[in-house]
Amino acid sequence: MKVIILDDSRTDSYLASKVAMPYFSEIEVYGMPGEFHSALKKEPLADMILMDVHIGNLHNGIGELASIKEQYTAASLIPVVVVTASTDVALHDFARRNGAVEVIVKPITDEKLKPILLELFPELVAEEA
Repeated sequence: MKVIILDDSRTDSYLASKVAMPYFSEIEVYGMPGEFHSALKKEPLADMILMDVHIGNLHNGIGELASIKEQYTAASLIPVVVVTASTDVALHDFARRNGAVEVIVKPITDEKLKPILLELFPELVAEEA
């Protein structure tokens, strides 16, 4: 399985990579939306996207959700989990209304990611046994 991580923080993307490693055989990390959009054009497509809600000064992860849906038909089906430092429930709800399947409050941990993965990918349950 493949995950794409979009986060402009090297520390946060490193941590997300480490937490995702037991579940994904391929991990691609991008720090800028331009690189990320190039990755969405490559086959095979990712199975999941972990995306920071704040990416640099001019971009935001929630805006990238709309961009994915508008520009990439196949990629628009990839589940996106938004990662944020904010505990603001309104922001979380806004992200979900705009296409995020779930929101994780940083720091990303196995305890936060694993339940989401088990819901999205039930085959992981069999692998856990």
